[in-house]
Amino acid sequence: HGWGRVFLTVAPDGAVLPFQTARDIPGLEFPNVRDASLEDIWFHAPVFQRFRGTDWMPEPCRSCERREIDFGGCRCQAFLLAGDPAATDPVCHLSPLHRRVEQALLEPPGEAASLQFRAFAVPRVAG
Repeated sequence: HGWGRVFLTVAPDGAVLPFQTARDIPGLEFPNVRDASLEDIWFHAPVFQRFRGTDWMPEPCRSCERREIDFGGCRCQAFLLAGDPAATDPVCHLSPLHRRVEQALLEPPGEAASLQFRAFAVPRVAG
């Protein structure tokens, strides 16, 4: 959908995010609906402008014919897989890091983590 291009997320604390997992990227500051209108945030907040459009894109994204279709891929995914939110999304076959994704898909799945369930006792108030 593109970073800050189609939708936004308002977190329970009022932070406005251009993508639901954007908080995973360090160094970004997110405006709050308590301090500014959604319209102002959408059009003017630096975090919404950071990866909007195509000017920020590195090669091969910048010259790719799909740049206006996939908008350079997922910024959160690029950060998690490449360590840089501005990197070419490693899921793209044009990414220099795409081989990592291919190799990961060939690896057998690891042991699933067991879930731990907890029961919380809520004290009853006599009344």
